Amino acid sequence: TENMRRPFGRRAFSAAAILAALWLAGAGLVFAQTETPADADDEGYFNSNEAGKPVAQDPATPAPAPANTGPALNDPEIDALFAEELEAAPDGEGSSIERKPAPGAEEFPGGTRMGNLLNFIDAGGRTYALDILAAVDMVGEWDNEEPRTTRNQFEPREVEVGFFADIDQLAQGVVMIAGHNEGGEFFFELHEAYFIFPRFFLPGLSARAGNMFFDVGALNSTHRHDWKFTQAPVVHEELLDEEAAEDTGLELSYLMPWPFYQELTVGVFNGKTFGHTHVEGPDKNNPLYTAHLTTFVPLSDRWGTQFGFSYLRWHPTEEPNKVTHQYGYDLLIRWANGKLGEFQILTEGWYRETREKNERRFDDPATPIETRAGLYVFTEYRFHPQWSVGYRYDYFTNPNFEDRNGVRQVKNGIEQNSIMVTYYPSEFSYFRATAERETILELGENNYQFYLQADFIIGQHPPHKY
Repeated sequence: TENMRRPFGRRAFSAAAILAALWLAGAGLVFAQTETPADADDEGYFNSNEAGKPVAQDPATPAPAPANTGPALNDPEIDALFAEELEAAPDGEGSSIERKPAPGAEEFPGGTRMGNLLNFIDAGGRTYALDILAAVDMVGEWDNEEPRTTRNQFEPREVEVGFFADIDQLAQGVVMIAGHNEGGEFFFELHEAYFIFPRFFLPGLSARAGNMFFDVGALNSTHRHDWKFTQAPVVHEELLDEEAAEDTGLELSYLMPWPFYQELTVGVFNGKTFGHTHVEGPDKNNPLYTAHLTTFVPLSDRWGTQFGFSYLRWHPTEEPNKVTHQYGYDLLIRWANGKLGEFQILTEGWYRETREKNERRFDDPATPIETRAGLYVFTEYRFHPQWSVGYRYDYFTNPNFEDRNGVRQVKNGIEQNSIMVTYYPSEFSYFRATAERETILELGENNYQFYLQADFIIGQHPPHKY
């Protein structure tokens, strides 16, 4: 037994020593980079005049290259680890990983170094470095109504941290953690955590598996800090969620083999709850199903349109005979002229009905227990690279609404009109002011709300679909 322990102990000690050396080297690198130089001349950016004040260096005089303060990354033990990885690859010729130095990168055995970062890129162009995103969404809301319809204060609405990376040659990984304000109390929770399989058995087929925002409609799969308006449309908030309907399950997306872009996405999820919640929910008879068919048509070099149709089916309660069906459409028309201007029209509508399933299969459909319907139309014109103006119309109603006397009341629900102005200092931040009028149709009452929004993003942000 002692003879078996000794080799294992040496290997464990060697691995621990390598990890400790890497950690200490990284800590030393951070300290070396953040240390303030004693003489500004060493940086090569300024020279001093007789008065001792820094002056701009003559452009004709090249600045001396800064000394490489990073650790020596060609340590024989590290190179040996990379060599073992390459030899163990199932490629038959060493490894499926092709080391490609980026422009300006320094190549060394097993990888490349650009500045002080390791960047490994395989033959497919995937990088195995971890991309990290942090997004902060701050909103101020005010009104002058009695009773109040807003919180009348400025506060962080949501803070989101995301991690994105290629896991291996088969899959990518996404983790999104969010802290959000609910009635003055801040909750931290998991927003999304899922695998992405870009190639899933068949050509054109991809998959997502895990906890995710449903790929339905135009807005549900987009996080709130990327919206073009401050508040969720009424129909989205009422029939999906304040930000997004989410659950844990599997989504398959198939890119049709047509000469134009068309993609069908279908999903199956746990279905114990619907929308955003902090409880697990009861067991249901069947899971939740989703479907979204999307088509993109380029109208010209500057004009394009995308439209889609969505469907969801789930059990709203534990009763197996009660089923909810939800149908939706989404349409986007966009014009872009580079940085000189951009214009878009976005509209989305949903209809929901909950029915009791017939006990006899061929009976006429039962009368819906609940119906809801609504839509919004949003238009935005970006007349300057840093400025845009927008307008949104919202309508939400209950088609089968009845008053206390059982009389059907056609005019009911909510109508909203919103105007907004947005300033973009860069692609990583924006400031938005919104004025909104909300009308309660059955009462004929108007409420007015005002919003100020300030958002910024740091780190690597993944691209969104068109």
